[in-house]
Amino acid sequence: MNNQCVVYVTDVEYAFPTILSALQARKFASAATDVCVLMSEHLDNFAELKGLLAMSGVELIDATAALKDSLGKLDGSHFQGRISVSTMAKLVLCQVLPAEYTQIIYLDGDTQVVSNLAELENAVAPEGKFFAARDYTSIHKLLYSGRDSHYFNAGVLKFHRNGWIGQEALELFVKNPEACEGKHDQGALNYVCGSSLILVSNRWNFPKQFLHLVNMSSLSIVHYMAHPKPWHGTFFPWSDAESQVYVDLRKSHPVYDALYRGITFDRKMLYKYRSIRERIKHALQEDKPNLQVQGLLVGDYVV
Repeated sequence: MNNQCVVYVTDVEYAFPTILSALQARKFASAATDVCVLMSEHLDNFAELKGLLAMSGVELIDATAALKDSLGKLDGSHFQGRISVSTMAKLVLCQVLPAEYTQIIYLDGDTQVVSNLAELENAVAPEGKFFAARDYTSIHKLLYSGRDSHYFNAGVLKFHRNGWIGQEALELFVKNPEACEGKHDQGALNYVCGSSLILVSNRWNFPKQFLHLVNMSSLSIVHYMAHPKPWHGTFFPWSDAESQVYVDLRKSHPVYDALYRGITFDRKMLYKYRSIRERIKHALQEDKPNLQVQGLLVGDYVV
């Protein structure tokens, strides 16, 4: 049995982009690494989708009952609007995934895997340790002020099954959610991580907000955190290519197309306006950062 997997957790709302990322991960990962998508909600056409994904080497798993057992004590009032309780599932993956997986690579569904994952796969997370990259807020401080921060983003993680701090983070959130500063799983993990964190290059979790500052070829995983999203259109700083992959997926099979969730015309126009504004701002070089630190963010290393 394989001891390593790339795993996603999704509700119905985010199933479409999650599947796109999982299919990309399957393309760029070793055959020895399994790729799994855990459904946190009931999906009417689950069996059909499971069979379709299996043909591409991605395993779809109904984890609704297991996640409900593990996360049932959470107060639902903390998860409103765009925040789903499924974001907390990364904290309890060791209780849900098969025991043979000791090296677990977790990816959010709003990521794109754009190049080979071999280095990340080959970098073994020690027991009690995990890999993560700086959060957007940390990068912004580093780029514009030179001040470094170890505050990490929880959208891409690699951890050893033994000693994973997820349960500790979950208990913190249940007892003292205010300590997480509104960041849910990410805030809890940052609060309790201590010496468990091993910072990795942001080419393994690159925030979309800085795509205009780097060459896409230097990246492996792009994270489209916050809104807008590339499956809703092309907005600065990404190009048509990053949005077209979702269009192509919708066209490839009716089951995928049925999972797509769009946005209102008004919201799309708002995003278009903001996109134009940011493009002009960049053209005027009002947001020029300290370029010397970009090598640190996307350098050719894992840890």
